[in-house]
Amino acid sequence: MLQQSPLQSITSTFKNNEAFFILCTQVAVLHMGQGLITPILPLYAQTFAVSITWVGFLLTSQSLPRIFINLPVGRWADRWGAHRTMATAAMIVTVSAIIGGLAPNYWVFLLTRLLQGVGTGMSQTSGFTYAATVSKPENRARYISLYQGSFLLGAGIGPVVGGVTAQYYGYRAPFFAYATFAIAVGLWMFFRLPDPRRVGSQSQLLRRSGPGFWISVRQMLGHRAVILASLLGFVSSYNRVSARNMGMPLQGDAMGFNESQIGLAISLLFIMNFVALYLVGALADRFGRKVMIVPSWLVTGGALIIIAVAPGYSIFLIGAAIFGLAGGVGGPIPAAYVADAADEESQGMAIGVYRTFNDAGMTVGPLVMGWIIDQANVATGLSINAGLIVIVALAFWFLAPEPQVREQVAGV
Repeated sequence: MLQQSPLQSITSTFKNNEAFFILCTQVAVLHMGQGLITPILPLYAQTFAVSITWVGFLLTSQSLPRIFINLPVGRWADRWGAHRTMATAAMIVTVSAIIGGLAPNYWVFLLTRLLQGVGTGMSQTSGFTYAATVSKPENRARYISLYQGSFLLGAGIGPVVGGVTAQYYGYRAPFFAYATFAIAVGLWMFFRLPDPRRVGSQSQLLRRSGPGFWISVRQMLGHRAVILASLLGFVSSYNRVSARNMGMPLQGDAMGFNESQIGLAISLLFIMNFVALYLVGALADRFGRKVMIVPSWLVTGGALIIIAVAPGYSIFLIGAAIFGLAGGVGGPIPAAYVADAADEESQGMAIGVYRTFNDAGMTVGPLVMGWIIDQANVATGLSINAGLIVIVALAFWFLAPEPQVREQVAGV
């Protein structure tokens, strides 16, 4: 029987798994709510009469709690079900958004950002675990890439809605809108989203008692495949915040581009990234994980070099487009690789380890890039990122165990 095209595969994935369709719809709505506050966060923080340094700390504070919450959440997802941790996360986000909208001073607002980091960390780790649990090894990359694409879709819509809301109703209004989205999603998950361990089979639920927390942690930290894929996650997040969010705008400014030109380049990057996410999963399930990850990472390194040495705006745009496309191909597949490598009773913990490395990369990325730029220049920072990506990709190719070859079935 002929293989399905990637687009046909996406349609059949949603049609054949109602729980996964609900998951993707909910995560898109929840991250649209999170995106509501993105464009006004620095402006709202400045109303508390604090320095730009403290405003900048707000932007990174959300990732700090995630480093510590991912492992416990992964274990809770294994023991009690990812659907419960996701519903709990939505309630935590609701509380943080309401208090954030009512915050009387900077320090209360900072606490709400830390609380929001706990909630969003719980949501992302348990969401990846849910997608891994309801899928099978032969279609897992497809599920995880669709899940990741869904929250990127929501996050892309949110800033537009948030900006309009703040313009007409003030800086506090997007926080209350965010709370409304979060509680609606939380209640929907609580009443409608089934236990992922029951979606596949009843026996899967019975097998998931699993080892104790610290035993599971030691097992995952000693698991070569999990650690190598988590290292990919670290470098991916490090590169995303340091090269995309920091390096590209600064390099564009150094080359004399105006704000509209820089914004267009970053928007093009996001568009290409989004398009790739909805196709890469089916390709990775068909051709394998490593064969998709490593070449895309090598291309990503090349794209950063193009951006760093671009002689003009057209080449800069080409580098941004290649960066977005290659990043979309190589981004979600390591999570599928991690889930494939872990035993069924430890998938949540494996995802927790992977997410911890991701959040650590997001935390240190801007700091290291800023130091490199201070010591040299932006182009040097982008070039060092490119070299790091190539080294890690080659290490993964030669050291990571080959994934098990599985029979591909049309329509899976």
